[in-house]
Amino acid sequence: MRKALATALVSVGTVLALSACSPNYAPGPTGTVTDRSAAYFKSGGWRYRLTVTTDGRPHAFRVTRDDYKSCFRGSAYPTCTRR
Repeated sequence: MRKALATALVSVGTVLALSACSPNYAPGPTGTVTDRSAAYFKSGGWRYRLTVTTDGRPHAFRVTRDDYKSCFRGSAYPTCTRR
């Protein structure tokens, strides 16, 4: 019984720790996605960026992996991030 309880507590603790570490970046401006880029950095892992054009001016900003996977060139940001 104690092993089962300890295993359950470790599982819950792991899930909470991973969800608390999720990055929360400020949303970018509304516009049309014109470019996407993903770069791997040895010290920090993957970093995802979107470039959005608003009024003919490009704005590049960092996004989460889920937002990157949801938004493609030509899609409307931030609408593309909602499922």
